[in-house]
Amino acid sequence: MNGVYGRSLRTVGVGLVAIAALLAGGAAVSAAPRVDAPEPPGPVQDLALSPVEGGGARAIGFEATWTAPTENGDGIRTHYVVETHDATGARLHSAATGATTAGPIRGDRCRGPLTFSVRAVTQDPHGGDPINGPTVLSEFGKPDLCEIHMSLSAEQTGPGTVHVEAAREQPVDPYVAGPCELTVDGAPAWSGTCGGATGWSTTLDGLAPGTHGLVLTTVSPRGETYVARTSATVG
Repeated sequence: MNGVYGRSLRTVGVGLVAIAALLAGGAAVSAAPRVDAPEPPGPVQDLALSPVEGGGARAIGFEATWTAPTENGDGIRTHYVVETHDATGARLHSAATGATTAGPIRGDRCRGPLTFSVRAVTQDPHGGDPINGPTVLSEFGKPDLCEIHMSLSAEQTGPGTVHVEAAREQPVDPYVAGPCELTVDGAPAWSGTCGGATGWSTTLDGLAPGTHGLVLTTVSPRGETYVARTSATVG
């Protein structure tokens, strides 16, 4: 009896394996056919940046034009995504447009050159997802450090009192200025704006007898740091 049951179970087992294989094969046959990823659009053509006037003494600006890609790929509803960044990485402009123009776009010449990017985007006709084409880049303007060099002098004018003067050094650009801080022996003593066409002066009180180190740190519009140093002796 045990042998008979054993043969029957083995037979059933073989049958189940065969059915499973048949079902697996049937599932493979009935599965939806594979859909290849749609082709993206090609790069835009003839990108050009043309200067525009206005915007202020330190402004630079342009208008962008381009033509459609020669290949639109498999997507539908072609449009364009444009962005502009300055040399510090700050984003100045971002938009989606159906036109082949953008602007006027303006930035600070002290943070040039500006980088403009554009890519064609279509829509997957099956799922509706965006299909991005390659990004095309172009630069406008030139690097301008907009340096802010200052000189620093200090002289005792009374008991515990020191008069400090800061003067603008070459190159002098009256439209370029930035935040600055004066420290005495490492401690903040004054803060304001340095640059422009002229310097500034201030009086420090309550200084102990001895020699004190004065440091003026200025940050340009581009983010560069400029340091001036001097010392003052209080009797």
